[in-house]
Amino acid sequence: MVELIITDAQGVDRESVADYKLDSAWGSDENDFELTVSGRLIESGSYVYLDGGECGGVVDALKDSLKRGESTLTYSGRTWHGMLANKILAPDSGMDYLTVSGSASSVIGSLISRVGLDAVFEAVDSPTAGAQTIKSYQFDRYVDAYTGLRKMCAANGLKLKLAYASGQVNIWAEPIAHYGDSIDSDLIDFDATRTWRTPNHMIGLGKGDLAARTVVHWYADAKGNVSQSQSLSGVDEITQVYDYSSAEANELNQKTREKLQELQSEGDVKVTVRDDANVVFDVGDTVTARDNLTGITVNASITKKIVKVSDGVLSVDYEAE
Repeated sequence: MVELIITDAQGVDRESVADYKLDSAWGSDENDFELTVSGRLIESGSYVYLDGGECGGVVDALKDSLKRGESTLTYSGRTWHGMLANKILAPDSGMDYLTVSGSASSVIGSLISRVGLDAVFEAVDSPTAGAQTIKSYQFDRYVDAYTGLRKMCAANGLKLKLAYASGQVNIWAEPIAHYGDSIDSDLIDFDATRTWRTPNHMIGLGKGDLAARTVVHWYADAKGNVSQSQSLSGVDEITQVYDYSSAEANELNQKTREKLQELQSEGDVKVTVRDDANVVFDVGDTVTARDNLTGITVNASITKKIVKVSDGVLSVDYEAE
């Protein structure tokens, strides 16, 4: 039996319940939850969470369904991750980008304070891996805090972790876990598309009009290496245009190169890790699966975690790509 803990609007534990249905997700999108209970009022702004884990959030809305004199109340809200996703990391006044470096706990703590969530979140060192380091990292302009923190961690080989404890959400970075041969491929389903030809010439269009417009060219070779030297032509050349009309030359070069680099994969893959894999993954961890018939091996990152509780039974599903 998995009990749900409910706080009051001040974050003080009020009660635990066993009869409820919960559908919660976090990662690449959603970052919200839906909670159904019978005849139990929960204040707006209260927290609901599963003890000792990452699943929980703040109550934002209520749907009341009355049938034959019995109320079924469905609450919805933002997960801890959703609270971060609804904040924006902006550069300082007069600066083009926000750049950070230092110990992970200090960097994360300063970013949490920057978006005004230091009353909810506490940046700590990893309970299992200890202190981590963030090398100099430049955020995308006006990125949401959850996406920005995840990308910052990933750039340093880390993943973002959260857990509610003692009235606050602890948040930290720890090394990404890589699951390869340790998982039976029969427990990982995937749809893979193998692509032999990808765009290899990206024309970036920036500021200006007509002949005065800023134009840059970036090329990929047969191995996917990106540079400003062209090696593929004729039928092998596949060209696309990247329109970024507000960009100066330096930013246009950077973004055009990144856009072409993103396309240099051997195909697309959608991976589902079945809940009987008996492994607890975190968003950001990587998994490997192989189809022995085609020889296709896919490496994918966990992008979403979906936690459901019904009739006291907890199930966890994952999405990866």
